[in-house]
Amino acid sequence: MDLGIRGKVALVTGGTHGMGRVVAERLGDEGARVVVVARGRPGLDDTVAAITAKGGEAVGVSADLTDLGAYDFIVAEAAKAFSAPDIAIFTPVAPPSGGFDAFDDAAYDAAYSNIVKAFRHFALAVVPAMKERRWGRIVTIGSGAAKSPARASVLNFDYILANTVRPAGLGLSRSLADELGRFGISVNTVAPGFIDTGEAYAAFFEQCARDADMAFEPFMEAFLRRIPANRFGRPEEVGSLVAFLCGQDAGYVSGQYIVADGGYMQAYH
Repeated sequence: MDLGIRGKVALVTGGTHGMGRVVAERLGDEGARVVVVARGRPGLDDTVAAITAKGGEAVGVSADLTDLGAYDFIVAEAAKAFSAPDIAIFTPVAPPSGGFDAFDDAAYDAAYSNIVKAFRHFALAVVPAMKERRWGRIVTIGSGAAKSPARASVLNFDYILANTVRPAGLGLSRSLADELGRFGISVNTVAPGFIDTGEAYAAFFEQCARDADMAFEPFMEAFLRRIPANRFGRPEEVGSLVAFLCGQDAGYVSGQYIVADGGYMQAYH
């Protein structure tokens, strides 16, 4: 499918692993000029090499997404390499898991800053050029916690910070969609469910099994039965959805919260 974005500049934060990596490569495959943003230079170099090896154009920008001053720098680097972004993918730094008693005020402040304030600064940096061009696509990689709090009684782990700040991030996204629609800019949030992103993901569930005092295999069998698809998702299944929302034919899809979770939220919330 031709998304009609050849030559557009696509900024992808968190673009060196998991779903962000898939999005960066898919947009590169569609002819977009990709600006990949992450902290580590080796991952940036590897992702850029993967895109250019297939004939695409890409550059890597090393930046700390928890630094609110970094977003103007990122867009300036994109403009140096290509031009200001037409497409902007925001992958926030997710808060850690834990219950109510596990965090102090500083942790709540950091979670709010990384999810909400960082997205505000991201939008402040990318929106002006989109308004001038009267075209733009903004997509946030969000969380199911934005609409339905992750419950320890169901998931075997606490997620109090995400449950608290993710709804605010979604509210900002939808508010921006309302304000920016007349400029031809769409703003959407994609909420992945349980997506197998590699070794770290497996380690997380191994810890969940230990916390539940269960062996890993029976724990996972029981856990997967809670997902109607009876499996974890693949990064490609989320990345392809995000890439579609960046295309020409997705311009009438805006202000949406789209869940890709194998039916989990429908079944349990």
